[in-house]
Amino acid sequence: MFGFCVMAIENFVLDYVMNARRQSVQFLIFSTKWQEIANAIGTEMNHGVTILDGHGWYTGQKMKVLCILAKKRESVNIFRLIKMIDPNAFVSQSSVIGVYGEGFDEMKVKVKTDKKLSDNNKTGLSSV
Repeated sequence: MFGFCVMAIENFVLDYVMNARRQSVQFLIFSTKWQEIANAIGTEMNHGVTILDGHGWYTGQKMKVLCILAKKRESVNIFRLIKMIDPNAFVSQSSVIGVYGEGFDEMKVKVKTDKKLSDNNKTGLSSV
């Protein structure tokens, strides 16, 4: 029994050490001051922000929703910016398993190219 407990703790610690610096989070920010928040995150944190169109079911009002993917260590600074601009903002933060692209991890898959696919691209046909 002691061996299983030690093994579980070792696995947890090893997983934490290997993935701690790669952890990412996703923010969904609902605020009437969405443009100010987006500008602050874009300029002060040099971070990308995606603006989504939302529609509240209960209120029936249209609203902009900010979507931000960031490293976990940046979370506190993002919360500070949001709270300084709009203390009443509704913020959802979620852990993200993987984020790939500029500023995050690289996609480590091999792209297969076959003759049929390259021939279709030359003629303007898609292989979908």
